[in-house]
Amino acid sequence: MSDDRPVPRRVAASDVMANLKRFTDARIALGQAGSGLPTQAVLRFSLDHARARDAISSAFEVSALSQALKDGAWPLVVESAVTSREEYLTRPDLGRLLSDTSQTLLSQSALSCDLCIVVADGLSALAVNRNAVPLIETLRPCLTAGLTVGTVLLRNGRVAAGDRIALALKAQAVITLIGERPGLSASDSLGAYVTWHPRADTRDAERYCVSSIRTGGMDISAAATLIATLLERSRLAGRSGIALE
Repeated sequence: MSDDRPVPRRVAASDVMANLKRFTDARIALGQAGSGLPTQAVLRFSLDHARARDAISSAFEVSALSQALKDGAWPLVVESAVTSREEYLTRPDLGRLLSDTSQTLLSQSALSCDLCIVVADGLSALAVNRNAVPLIETLRPCLTAGLTVGTVLLRNGRVAAGDRIALALKAQAVITLIGERPGLSASDSLGAYVTWHPRADTRDAERYCVSSIRTGGMDISAAATLIATLLERSRLAGRSGIALE
């Protein structure tokens, strides 16, 4: 009795890897040249490494962002307790605090809001310069009606500094948009951290994080929808982070 079942076609390993490369920026199937890598792969690695290094020291375009986000008295511009970019990289603890001048500015300000959107340069100002304004513009129509929103630009800030800004402005929630650590696949990746009822000692587990917002990563529209959904869930529950999961 003959077996009429089709014989599975053998797929070459090289074909599998070539197809996989279509879906990831990871360094796979680079090829081989003798005992090393092909010249093109080596040059691409050097280029991406240089882009990552440049992103860390890229300039935070505060003036351009302030103009693009101009809305009455907003945005405010503040800074962390860091005194230089070098100190920012070596003293993460200072990046979580506000400078005395900024703390005074916020405490004496008559401004307040329900939701504070903090835009911080983080480890890649490039990511913020490219993605923050489009994300905020796409996010605003997705927010709950009647929610008052204030925007603050933060120089040399870490995520936790956003909590202190929100507290000073009496905000119920804070969304901190910050440049993520640049890697060899992306140097312009933006992260969004959603925190409901922020405190000075908020733990990371009490936040939501939406990561890799960039061209080639999470689409701006998809990110805005997800952020708005997480914020609404947090509002209804009165908390954010893993406590809701």
